[in-house]
Amino acid sequence: MEDKEPETHPVAESEAMDRLRDRTDELELIISSLTIFALFSVPSWLFDKIADISTHLTTSLAIASTVGITLLAGTSFGLAACFLVHLMARAYWVGLIGLRTVFPDGINWSKTPGLGPLSRQYYRDTLPDLDTVIQNTDRLASSLFAVISMLTLSVLWFGTILTVILVVSGAVGARFGLTNTGMSIGAAVLMMVFLGIPIIVYLLDRQLASRVPRLRDSHIFAGFVRFLSRIAGFAYPKRLVLPVQLTLQSNTRPLVFFVALILSVIVIVAVGTTRTAAWRNFTVSGAFTYLDTAQVQDGFRSTYYEDMVSPLDRLRGWPRVDSFNQNGSFVRLFLPYYPVRDNLVLDQLCGGAEEAPDRVACLRRLWTVAIEGKPVSMVDFGPAERADLGMRGLIGLVPLTGLEPGLRRIEVVWNPSPAEGTAPLDDRYAQVSNRYVIPIAFSPTFEMSLD
Repeated sequence: MEDKEPETHPVAESEAMDRLRDRTDELELIISSLTIFALFSVPSWLFDKIADISTHLTTSLAIASTVGITLLAGTSFGLAACFLVHLMARAYWVGLIGLRTVFPDGINWSKTPGLGPLSRQYYRDTLPDLDTVIQNTDRLASSLFAVISMLTLSVLWFGTILTVILVVSGAVGARFGLTNTGMSIGAAVLMMVFLGIPIIVYLLDRQLASRVPRLRDSHIFAGFVRFLSRIAGFAYPKRLVLPVQLTLQSNTRPLVFFVALILSVIVIVAVGTTRTAAWRNFTVSGAFTYLDTAQVQDGFRSTYYEDMVSPLDRLRGWPRVDSFNQNGSFVRLFLPYYPVRDNLVLDQLCGGAEEAPDRVACLRRLWTVAIEGKPVSMVDFGPAERADLGMRGLIGLVPLTGLEPGLRRIEVVWNPSPAEGTAPLDDRYAQVSNRYVIPIAFSPTFEMSLD
């Protein structure tokens, strides 16, 4: 009998994998370092781009942009935090390797003058050696890098499906005046697929089939479980995500890993929602108890003044004057046309854009203006395009003649004449009509002529 030569193929593969592994450590450091700064910058860039076109969006695009920017912002901050932890872990690992090279014997317990015999023995029994710390740190960094990729794919996949579902369900709901309700139903159905069906599969397979062996041989039961598994497979890209997830989960503490994964997704959504709310609102803090939004409703708000514009103001389709300080005979007032907000009301007032004989006159019916309680005629308000504001609307002059110098208020009402007891045309409207109070400091300039 001839002796068989030892197989060298697995050994060669192992050596090649080790060489490749050494290179990936350097790539991880480079990718983490470059990606951290990009991820922290992405949300601000997205917010700026959406703000530039926010008043131009249709209902469907508004839904898609809101969902997309919420998930992308949360994902960016979440991944940036993960990359930051990964970078620190990998840098710590590099330092440990250098320390291991310089001091191969590790801790010299005979030269620890700050420790007594009891503490020295305690630390010798509990502290791991450098090799163990290096291996654990390497394992943590590599696992975290893989989790980052898995989270990115999962959130992007989920975000794409969620956006499509909410846009379609919102468009269907809008036909019945129930845009938000339609979106809620669509989100509930999606959650059932993402969470409900996997839970059912877990109960049928992991709990029931493992305890009742006869069910494994049932073609009907097995086919039903496989059918549900295929439906659940639409919830995530299983060929890309599951190999990483199952490898990490099966080589760590499965329950802890699963809980940490679920919590990370929740944190991403929570961070994205909070960041988007902060982008749209003056504050998300509840500390302004003595001067909340209701208190400043009739007060000074910078959005009303074009010379005080801020990034927040680009998202608000509010009336605007040129400045708080006025010393002329008129103040210029701009009334923005915000299609997502205005079109439903305009369709009801004028019977639709195609049937309205005078569309500008129809737009005028959407507003009333008064100064110190005195109505201002809307006849002279004409169409305007403000590229500086990114808006279109009506522009007109509010007369200041006859007013005493001092603080004066312009009152603007959107949809001023709804029928009594009328409900909003769509559940995306918070109110049937809106009232805006614009304070101005009137100090007329008096000219003297010398004959």
